[in-house]
Amino acid sequence: MSRSGLKVAVGNSLESSYDLSFEDGGGDVFRKGDLAIHSTGVVKEGEEKRFTVVYEDLEKGEIIGRGCSSFVCHAIHAGTNTPLALKVINMFDKGKRDQLIREINALYNARCDSLIKFYGAFYREGAITIALEYMDGGSLQNVLHQVGLMPEWALANITYQILWGLAYMQHERRVHRDVKPSNLLINSLGQVKVTDFGVSAELQNSMAMCGTFVGTFKYMSPERMRSERYSYDSDIWSLGLVILECATGQYPYAQDASAIAMVQTILDNDAPRADKTKFSAEFCQFIECCLQKDHDKRLKAEVLLGAPWMAKWGATSCAAARANVRSWIES
Repeated sequence: MSRSGLKVAVGNSLESSYDLSFEDGGGDVFRKGDLAIHSTGVVKEGEEKRFTVVYEDLEKGEIIGRGCSSFVCHAIHAGTNTPLALKVINMFDKGKRDQLIREINALYNARCDSLIKFYGAFYREGAITIALEYMDGGSLQNVLHQVGLMPEWALANITYQILWGLAYMQHERRVHRDVKPSNLLINSLGQVKVTDFGVSAELQNSMAMCGTFVGTFKYMSPERMRSERYSYDSDIWSLGLVILECATGQYPYAQDASAIAMVQTILDNDAPRADKTKFSAEFCQFIECCLQKDHDKRLKAEVLLGAPWMAKWGATSCAAARANVRSWIES
């Protein structure tokens, strides 16, 4: 049995000092499309990049999330002391398995600091495991529950990093389709990253549209709820709801007893707006740009990066945004 450190092999060179794949001596391989996931890692057909790591080099920690057929646990790669989040799913759950494959495809070649980092995947003992960057601050949902509403200046710098990730995804012709507080992670360095690409969709060109009904309905855009064609701007609607929730501590719509009633409320009512007596004019304008029921009126992520609200609070680059968020955390 061979052993290796965390590294991503690209041809004969190392692209990064971190990567994973797991080697346990088994020969089983799970294949889906151009992906092959085996006990020694994951390989994508036509790509030089290979992900490799040894299972025995992992020190597993506590479970930090659990679903009906999956769980996420904290782990440490012993050789490099790199913290990881391991997402493990039962391969016989086709829905979860397909989501995991979709997530691997979305992150395999991603080059964006605002998307969660992918370290590799492996197939072992009837389960597929994907190894991701560990974010020690948890999700924005955790922050809301533990800290409460977020001040404008910190929120602007958090939002800048999310927008950077969404702009990158549009450049790569991907729609996330499930932007919500629990899928936006933060760490003690001030970094904010988009995660959970299990329902993301790849579009064939910049004008293409999606037509499937997936994701968390509370944060869905109106056109998605009406089962109409939708595109990148559907993620901007979701972001607007998330930011308003983080600023006020409350989900922007009144919570109805049933999902059907909730959907009807969102479709029938005017879009939420920020209270002008409590928030800056720039924040109110930003929210209005995101929460347009007519998707053609929503601004693109790359345009919103230059919004006055960003400039007001010093969110002028990813580096500046990270530093400002870190200052908020330390304060």
